Amino acid sequence: MSLDYTVGVYEKAFPEELPLLEMLRLAKESGFDFFELSIDRTEKRIARVFDPAFEREMDDAVRATGFPIYSMGLSAVGTYTLGNPEPQIAARGMDIFRRAICFAEKMGIRIIQIPACDMPKFDPRSEETDRIYLANLRKAVEFASAHAVVLGLENMENDYMDSVEKCMRLVNEIDSPYLQLYSDAGNITNAWRNARSDMLRDMERGKGHYFAFHEKEVQPTRYGGLFYGDGWVDFETLTKKAYKLGIRRFVMEYWYTGNENWKADLVKARRLCDAWLA
Repeated sequence: MSLDYTVGVYEKAFPEELPLLEMLRLAKESGFDFFELSIDRTEKRIARVFDPAFEREMDDAVRATGFPIYSMGLSAVGTYTLGNPEPQIAARGMDIFRRAICFAEKMGIRIIQIPACDMPKFDPRSEETDRIYLANLRKAVEFASAHAVVLGLENMENDYMDSVEKCMRLVNEIDSPYLQLYSDAGNITNAWRNARSDMLRDMERGKGHYFAFHEKEVQPTRYGGLFYGDGWVDFETLTKKAYKLGIRRFVMEYWYTGNENWKADLVKARRLCDAWLA
């Protein structure tokens, strides 16, 4: 590869009913370098990390296409949150977390992106939920370190952990090379209301701690279901800044919403990242 960065695509850019083999084939044909698997809040996708049959399906798809799955988004623990004061919910989150780490180790997934949240996005939180979250996150990081899988924090949609600066509090408190940043361009934009100097200053605070960077479009009150250009994210500015800070792995995160031209959008998304970095 002549470029000194790689660009992946998030699974949700594809129709959910599409076989994984076909997703990988299309991602490869569209010019991407790797695929990011989604383990979201749905029981169907959570079940993947417990299912040997899915392991075989994934292994067969990767072998057949020669196309790697190098990262995974574990948004399931944004629902079964580690800071939840209901013990059964936090325990379910920890179980999913451990299974996902073991799954990643076995399948060759290098990075798990995790939501930085003690409670579901807009639920009430407190000093106690923050305390519980930190304690359980520390256990999860220790488990990940034993299995050589790194965890990247995604800044989120609420004011608990919407910025790089806030996520760095967790990175510094846990103090492990296995917990770093996997930041989101759209969430940075909304955290700082698209104020350029504030966004760039915030990104600087994570220097030396980034694993990768999510390229997601947003509007001021909408965080998903948008294609590039339908929101207000200044991708060129943020992506160039990410590159300057040492980030070399970018993932195009957008969602299939029934658009009949979704295959053409894959090619367009891949080319956009190159244009932002030109």
